[in-house]
Amino acid sequence: ELSSGINAEYGGLSMDLYTHFTSPIRRYPDLIAHRQLQALLEGCQEEEGPMSFEEVSEIAEQSSAKKYASKQASDKSGELFLWLFVREQGTVYEEGVVVEIGDMSIDILVLRYGIQVRVWRDYLGEGVEFQVKQKHWAHITWPPGEGSQSKAGSVRYELLDKVTVGIKAARQLFKTSGVLPRPGSLDGTDIVSYDGVYGVEDV
Repeated sequence: ELSSGINAEYGGLSMDLYTHFTSPIRRYPDLIAHRQLQALLEGCQEEEGPMSFEEVSEIAEQSSAKKYASKQASDKSGELFLWLFVREQGTVYEEGVVVEIGDMSIDILVLRYGIQVRVWRDYLGEGVEFQVKQKHWAHITWPPGEGSQSKAGSVRYELLDKVTVGIKAARQLFKTSGVLPRPGSLDGTDIVSYDGVYGVEDV
């Protein structure tokens, strides 16, 4: 440990002391690190550097806070754009993977957008049966309805199953919810399988 009490060990590289910095044109913390190192290389003692330990610590904390705020703004911007897009489209059907099964809901990861939506049992429709077995699988049964695409049907959903899920914009800003289509109701609908690569149409 340093005299300040900070542990500077880096276990991954098996080094007692470790510091990291990159080009000073990229980030302000890198510029501060370069200034400190330049001062030491020019013969200055540690206490005579351009900035004290307290000043550097304050800058580091502020930089970390700004970086976190920037990431939050970026994430919220993406969430807002998706929410507005889905609200305009009505319901967007995409490929997803079942990641959690609860007593009252199924959570599905939408692969194309990297978001997780929840399908609530109470919103599956009138007369729909929802059975869960120790949160390992869920069995949903739809009663017959009106129209040629509203026949009775049932589907068993297990963890990591690939499914087609509908994304709907909730009333609350940024919030989305999921819907599971009745078996056969999407016949003829073009659901593009997501292969992990974005095409021109996704930009």
